[in-house]
Amino acid sequence: MSLKETTKAVILDRVVKGEMTAAEGAARLKMSKRHIFRMKAKIRESDMSALAHGNRCRKPSNALPEKTRALVRDKGMGEYQGASLSHMEELFEKNDGLSISSKSIGRILKEAGATNPHARKSPKKFRRRKRRERFGSLIQVDASPFDWLENGEMLSLHGAIDDATGTVLSLRFEKNECSAGYLHILEETLRRYGVPASLYSDRHSIFFSPKGEKLSEEDIVEGRKAPLTQYGKILDTLGIEHIPARTPQAKGRIERLWGTLQSRLTVEMRICGIKTLEEANRFLRQYTEQHNAQFAEAAADAVSDFLPCPAPELLRLILGYRDERKASSGSEISWKGAKYQLVDEKGKVVLLRRGETVTVVRPADGTLFALREGEKKETSYGLIPSLGGERQKKKGKTSGESEKKRDEAASRIPPMDHPWRQNWWEKKSGASIIEEELDPMVEGDGDCFGSIRGVRVS
Repeated sequence: MSLKETTKAVILDRVVKGEMTAAEGAARLKMSKRHIFRMKAKIRESDMSALAHGNRCRKPSNALPEKTRALVRDKGMGEYQGASLSHMEELFEKNDGLSISSKSIGRILKEAGATNPHARKSPKKFRRRKRRERFGSLIQVDASPFDWLENGEMLSLHGAIDDATGTVLSLRFEKNECSAGYLHILEETLRRYGVPASLYSDRHSIFFSPKGEKLSEEDIVEGRKAPLTQYGKILDTLGIEHIPARTPQAKGRIERLWGTLQSRLTVEMRICGIKTLEEANRFLRQYTEQHNAQFAEAAADAVSDFLPCPAPELLRLILGYRDERKASSGSEISWKGAKYQLVDEKGKVVLLRRGETVTVVRPADGTLFALREGEKKETSYGLIPSLGGERQKKKGKTSGESEKKRDEAASRIPPMDHPWRQNWWEKKSGASIIEEELDPMVEGDGDCFGSIRGVRVS
């Protein structure tokens, strides 16, 4: 018995023996005299065991069957391992048709010795920022490296989430955090929802140039700006405001999303038997819809801030890799070690001003396009290899061969007594052109200043 029950038994025993009155016993046990008389009668009928509650050691009528408890132990410590208790509750109801509370699951697993990694939440250290009021007013993007397939290989999950509603806009697996993953989630967001008003990201070099941190006060006063990255150019072209986050907590909505997905998504993919990167990317579309149906909220303002997506052909150009080049006097531009000329829709070569800025665009399919400075974004030109460049290439090859031959000839220098070194007059008549051999460096007679190659100069 417990200490409380032992004290109760001692006092009631004294009451039964007459050593203590019922009023004194009631005061000590904080009971009514009526209840003391009732307990005294039970003790006289049987013994002190009457003090124990009648339901002690009895199995409750609402207790779970042992078969159900065994199923929870097996699944919770096996296939559903790592999932939170609320997630396990959903999985048991969806996959096993078992309706059981998360508290019961936690109690059964705790009795079996299993630990719950989601038992306690970390304390809040930052004040939570208010949600945006409109859908599409702000989206947060980030990537999370994790062993998503549980095979020891780290993959990076790129994602975008709406700040106002918590809707997951797009997810994409890549082998590492890269611009291709971020471009994919941006393209999917544009095609499905439209152009958002602003985008919140960290200060990764994919988003912001590292030279931006090196600008001095004089540079800022003079209006100098850090060059935009390829991703920054795309956002600038679409008119999306790009906001850098100084800390991970600043974009806490997507950071908390990674904690949810690392718990739920890994278990869902394990149940579906997903083993490869391609299978995982195909599964993400289905899972995103399921996740949004459960966790997304309604925006405070029903008006959406998403703008219509550009036309497919224009969007293809906007999302392409961009590089600026200057035109030469021959209406040519140099790119990747080759020279190109611009052609219009009719295949006619376009003449360019010397020094004119031309933007080379390479979409995902590898086709090359060009945009001219000062013209509309919709006006694009094709690029063809320059004929002048081909001629220059051939000319360079010919001149190289000539130099090679000239070097070979220079390496065969004839000796001093070779016939080629004799004077042409000596070859013809055998006589010397100079009758008297004079040394030009020896002083002559008074009326001579000197002689050069046998010709006297006076």
